[in-house]
Amino acid sequence: MDDAAAALPEPLFQRSVGLLRELTAISSPSGDAGGLRRMAERLAGELRERGLATEIRDEPSAEAGRPLPVLQARGNPGTGASRGPLLLMGHLDTVLAAAPPRLDGDRLVGTGALDMKGGLATLVGALDLLRHRGQAPPAGLLLVAVPDEEAGGELSQAAVRRWGETARALWVLEPGEPAGDAETIVAGRRGMVQWRLEVKGTAEHSGPHYWDGHSALVAAARFAHEAERFSQRDGGPTVNVGRLVAGDASFVDALATAHALLGTEGQLNVVPDRAVAEGEIRFLRSFQGHETVQHLRDLAEDLGILSDTRLTFVTGPEIPPVDPEGPHAALCRHVVELAAVRGWRLEIETDRGGISFPNLLPDPNGLPILDGLGPVGSGMHTRKEFVSLESLRRRIVLLADLLAEEGTRG
Repeated sequence: MDDAAAALPEPLFQRSVGLLRELTAISSPSGDAGGLRRMAERLAGELRERGLATEIRDEPSAEAGRPLPVLQARGNPGTGASRGPLLLMGHLDTVLAAAPPRLDGDRLVGTGALDMKGGLATLVGALDLLRHRGQAPPAGLLLVAVPDEEAGGELSQAAVRRWGETARALWVLEPGEPAGDAETIVAGRRGMVQWRLEVKGTAEHSGPHYWDGHSALVAAARFAHEAERFSQRDGGPTVNVGRLVAGDASFVDALATAHALLGTEGQLNVVPDRAVAEGEIRFLRSFQGHETVQHLRDLAEDLGILSDTRLTFVTGPEIPPVDPEGPHAALCRHVVELAAVRGWRLEIETDRGGISFPNLLPDPNGLPILDGLGPVGSGMHTRKEFVSLESLRRRIVLLADLLAEEGTRG
């Protein structure tokens, strides 16, 4: 029998549900400085009531074009300060503006209920449960809640890199996933590198001089087809071609205004001499990313020779993967055992495709990570987004148990 209900007094749980309803009612889409500040202030007030020292700092954001609030909440440094902070990461922003939240049976339907205001409510609930037990949060507890995780993460990246350098561990309040009658925590996350292909061919009239032309579009299409064949199932890398634009150079290079040609007969009689393709590679092991980049470079070179066009392939910075067998592997197994003691089943997710806070660390495999500590649900980034209240209850108890254990380490 699930012991979470017995471990969490009903009044404390209902307080957490009420808080989550309030948080999801606050409209805080990425870039909405006023809404993000309201969200930060509401959460900061809850954390201050539970003994944490809070600070909201407006940090300049080039992406947003205005300062955005970053919330820091600190517990007692205690005797463990020399070990560095126990860093908990979360985000204040959502993809959509808020719609009125509502209860639907065991579900709380609301904007950001799953991603990831549910995780923030879980932390507040865990602090309540610790107080109810007569326990204190662990020394050096530090929550950093950022405003732009859903929109490129300029401030998110800076925060993780700043605090991750000295942290003794990173715990992430992003949601787990439902897995049948179980839930997951995340041990592995894929890394990513973005790429861009530019193709230059030879433009000719497609009537009398068709055979004198060399199509950049055809070369780019062949590249896109062959590139995705490097994708492998069951832990292998994946290559996604996200965009392909081709045509006469006057069309491709001035797309912002020349897009009016689409749907007309204009330039259909020209062999395309310009193409641009963009995409990304995702990988669970760094060597997979490096090998795939080299495969794509070789492919571009070979196709250039075969098609008598010039292909230029470039990549952006690598976002490293989080190795599921890294220094946190034993800790993840221990968390599974803690859940089992409470009467529910937790599984370890070794291959999460999405980029999150751990990928942004200076070295994602340099310190213990607990990821996916937030409650599960579905409908992320949609108007159907919901969080399971049963999962919220379980995650509050689990996080309180983890914080209590960490507190015994000094």
